[in-house]
Amino acid sequence: MIHLICPNPAVDRTLLFKTIESSVPNRPIEVREFPGGKSFNVAYALTYEKDLPDIMIHTMIGGLYGTHLVELAAEKGYKIEATTVEKNTRLCNILVDMTEKEILPIYEAGFDLNADTLDLFTEKLISSINNNDIIVFSGSLMKGMPSNYISQVVSTLKKRQVNFKLCVDTSGKALATTYHETNPYLIKINDEEIQDIFPEKKLATVDDYLALLTKDIKKEIPNFVITLGKEGIVGRIDGELYRGFAEPIKAKNPIACGDFFLGRLVRGIANNDSAEKMLKSSLLFSTCNAMNWYPEITKEQLKHIGPTVTVNQIQNNKL
Repeated sequence: MIHLICPNPAVDRTLLFKTIESSVPNRPIEVREFPGGKSFNVAYALTYEKDLPDIMIHTMIGGLYGTHLVELAAEKGYKIEATTVEKNTRLCNILVDMTEKEILPIYEAGFDLNADTLDLFTEKLISSINNNDIIVFSGSLMKGMPSNYISQVVSTLKKRQVNFKLCVDTSGKALATTYHETNPYLIKINDEEIQDIFPEKKLATVDDYLALLTKDIKKEIPNFVITLGKEGIVGRIDGELYRGFAEPIKAKNPIACGDFFLGRLVRGIANNDSAEKMLKSSLLFSTCNAMNWYPEITKEQLKHIGPTVTVNQIQNNKL
């Protein structure tokens, strides 16, 4: 089973406007709702072909919006392990001005996490993980979680002699702590987040990042991928270096691109795909997602963009 950790979810509403004007009523031309939170975006890309082992999204929900979120998730076939909280689950709105191509995210704050709720959530999570499962932490840790929360989960599972693969896409102190205290099977981060681990490093070129992967990143972490925006991606997969990129597209909404990328990496790991196949799929899905106002892709986009995605192994690790 693949476990996706999403403690602070939301009902995400995307509202499309031809234009957004101040001091007058603005009426959207289309409104759509999605189960929100990074893990739900990961789940979309991960389960796109509907032929993977089961996934479970571990979350905390409350109130009418929490019930609605579960309904939205069920429509997409996602299984949820929910810890109940008293506060209504947050509602987040993404306003899109289609003329100016401007995105205005309006995100409500989540509930205040207390120690008892966190303990219950953690115990339910740990109790559900079996040997050979995959655990995916995506996004920042929720306020109220200690920066070493991922390390705590890893330590508890090891004490219970559970074998698992940990995949991490986070930032800040949580990323630095996880990197130094554990050895995840996969870390996927961007060019800004890598500085949370190596704040003194000057990273300006693709070769700088490749050198980092070769000389500095812990060898105990078998898979490490850094996304570089328009410069594509670099990665070290099972000790080999890779460079990948997609040709430029006309982007509409970049929200969720990193989550789609992670979802395809996790799918590749679950399927034991080759590094090239896994990285190409990740680049393809994240690129196609940026072409849409909503967190989704189309078969036509996959077919059209696929030939523009390139991933190459750097032979003999020569930079």
